[in-house]
Amino acid sequence: MNKDAERAYFGVFDGHGGSVVSEWLSQHLHERIENISLNDFHDTLEFLQSYRGYFKRFPIPNVIRDYVDNQGNPKTGVDVNDLTVEQRLTLAFLSADASCLRQLRGVFDDAHEDNEGSTGSVAIIEPVDKKSFWESEEYDIIIGHVGDTRILLCDSNSGQVVSLTTGDHHPGNPIETDRLRKYAGFVTTDSWGDERIMGMLATSRAFGDAKLKRYGVSAEPDIVRYKIRSSNPAAFIVLVTDGITSAMSDQEIVDFVKQHQNPTLSAKKLVDAADQLQSDDNTTAVVVRLKDWGKRMQDYTKELRAYRLENTTMSSRQSW
Repeated sequence: MNKDAERAYFGVFDGHGGSVVSEWLSQHLHERIENISLNDFHDTLEFLQSYRGYFKRFPIPNVIRDYVDNQGNPKTGVDVNDLTVEQRLTLAFLSADASCLRQLRGVFDDAHEDNEGSTGSVAIIEPVDKKSFWESEEYDIIIGHVGDTRILLCDSNSGQVVSLTTGDHHPGNPIETDRLRKYAGFVTTDSWGDERIMGMLATSRAFGDAKLKRYGVSAEPDIVRYKIRSSNPAAFIVLVTDGITSAMSDQEIVDFVKQHQNPTLSAKKLVDAADQLQSDDNTTAVVVRLKDWGKRMQDYTKELRAYRLENTTMSSRQSW
């Protein structure tokens, strides 16, 4: 990648059925993004097509469609290494999915392999003013997103949350419903009201999950490039798993982080708060300070958080 030293990378991954896939992603996905080439796509595509169903007619992603043929081989004259961040994210997510699936085959029996996977979201911060990202006033944040993890930004002018991820990839999401209609087998609703593919998985995009690949569970990411300039400064971003977003709204999460002077402490306290609010899923948070970290801003949900916490605490005491 050009200008590597000026970029910063952050990610959050949420495993299900086990930790092999999420741990592999946390250790290796950034390397895959950095080193990926168009030459890698043919083998990735061929491997994913072996799952048939959805992947038998998997369309070439838009960001690389003009650069490869129908078999995924680079077209003549194309520089296979001269890739945009968006192209790298797309190629790397799909390649990482194939690597995780191969690893699961080698580690587990069929039953375990079929049910293990992970969601994930990554942010690459790319300054355009040659400063370090935490001092930069002009930078792009490029998001790669699969599943129901989220990346939220705090607009320091208003103190309001900006969701950088495009929405949770659930079977009930209209875009996902349309994508899955021909291949998803059937989608059921469980006793908690969650829609699940083949009655098993509540996310329609994920790494791994071998049994559900043929039904459209893909790791092709949604990608967003969000530009920060002097007119729309930011205080921080926060990367969270659905264990936190199931217990707190996006604005509550951002408002909660504002209270603390240290990003590491704020992430720990955020996880603790989700646990206190009786989250019953994995709770992970990463807080990344940006130029306006520490600026005083309006807290939109202070009273709501206090009310919810008090009532949750009272309810817990009554259950004791």
